[in-house]
Amino acid sequence: MSAGGNGARLAALTKELLGRWRQTREYWMDDKAREFEDRYLVELESTVNSAVTSLGNLERVLRKVRDDCE
Repeated sequence: MSAGGNGARLAALTKELLGRWRQTREYWMDDKAREFEDRYLVELESTVNSAVTSLGNLERVLRKVRDDCE
């Protein structure tokens, strides 16, 4: 799988995780749930978005290197 493909998979899996978290939050509504979300999931979403962008950039660079070598 390509770097871009891996980025798309990572984005899709993160979207699924966050969707399941929203479902969980319907039942888990205390301070610990908010703490967990603030401490882990907000940062996770931001980090994944950055990683997906970087993987897309890497895919473009690798494609250019391949094209230049042919």
